[in-house]
Amino acid sequence: MTFKTLDTSEYKTLYFHRTEEWDWHTSEMIKVIDSKNPRVITMDPWPQKIFLEALGHVTVQDYVHTVAKEYPKGNVPEDLDVIILQMLEDLVYGEKVVSFSEIPVTLEPSILNPSTEEGDINLKGIWHGTYQYSIPDEFKDDKMIDVNFTLTIDTIKGKSFSGTVEDDLSSGGTPGIGVIKGTFDKDSIYFTKKMPVLSQVDEHRKHTNDTNKKHPTLVYEGVFSRSKHILTGTWEFKSKTVVWNGLIPSFVSRGNGTFVMSKPKI
Repeated sequence: MTFKTLDTSEYKTLYFHRTEEWDWHTSEMIKVIDSKNPRVITMDPWPQKIFLEALGHVTVQDYVHTVAKEYPKGNVPEDLDVIILQMLEDLVYGEKVVSFSEIPVTLEPSILNPSTEEGDINLKGIWHGTYQYSIPDEFKDDKMIDVNFTLTIDTIKGKSFSGTVEDDLSSGGTPGIGVIKGTFDKDSIYFTKKMPVLSQVDEHRKHTNDTNKKHPTLVYEGVFSRSKHILTGTWEFKSKTVVWNGLIPSFVSRGNGTFVMSKPKI
């Protein structure tokens, strides 16, 4: 197949290679660590594909034709060369995470491979974490920024587990020792959290506890880091009909937020 834009491109005979370290952000998305600026870059599928295949062994011309062969016969986009060239220019001159070369390039191991190795899940034991509230800042107080907690998983049967959790009261946590039950696989985790004491905040931001009532069940869903010793995700009330009277405005139907927890490597 002939690509007119590619045939006249100044880059067609150049090799291209990545220049920055990277890692898997999720099982399908990478993150690139920008050494020139304090930032981490994530990408859409197309530029990510090009970045991962920027190994310094293939010219731009050969790469376009290789990608074209991945399509069924007769279904190759007419502007495939334009798309790839535009993506390459953005990665090279915009994001500055890929570079052109007149000769083949051998990548350093730190750039060739992801920055962390694939770990094994060791779920049992003590995890330390924090959770945050996804509510407007004007309804938060100084104890609703990052609430610390300690989660202990003591029983695992197949892909199911159970344990306990205790919030740090000094950072605004809910009193008592809660019960957790959930499931996990190689990428993600799901569990419920049941606390024995109802804890809420009134319209004056005053924290109150009711030992005669249990806290509504919370649901946590998260994903493992590549090393498997960090979990990040979201939490919310299990029941969609729960309303935090006084804690958040009445127009918000239920509470939710984010969390992160980690377990030291052994």
